[in-house]
Amino acid sequence: MPVYYVDIPVSKLKVNILNRNLDIPHLYRMMNRIIESGIKYPIILRDKGTDFECLLGNTRLQVAIMLKIPTIACLLITNRYYKDLKRIESFEDFMYQANLTKHDALQGVIKPIL
Repeated sequence: MPVYYVDIPVSKLKVNILNRNLDIPHLYRMMNRIIESGIKYPIILRDKGTDFECLLGNTRLQVAIMLKIPTIACLLITNRYYKDLKRIESFEDFMYQANLTKHDALQGVIKPIL
């Protein structure tokens, strides 16, 4: 199953209400961090045909919607093949394309999921 690293307009994404974190103080802490340093880690999406399902990163997506951030970095898991998107071939390739460090992986924030 191909995985792509892509920037997707936030307006095309929806927060998964069933997995949404309703911890309001956590949401505002994350909002403050994103205002200071941006969204560092991509969200994980699954292609569901006509729309995308957010598997990981609902809170980041919710904050991006609240802050009216135009695009968000995503890992798109799909059954389709796209010539014009950056395909991820390995975890190291993902780390390189997402501009993440080994320190990020060692902190447990990003785990080898590919």
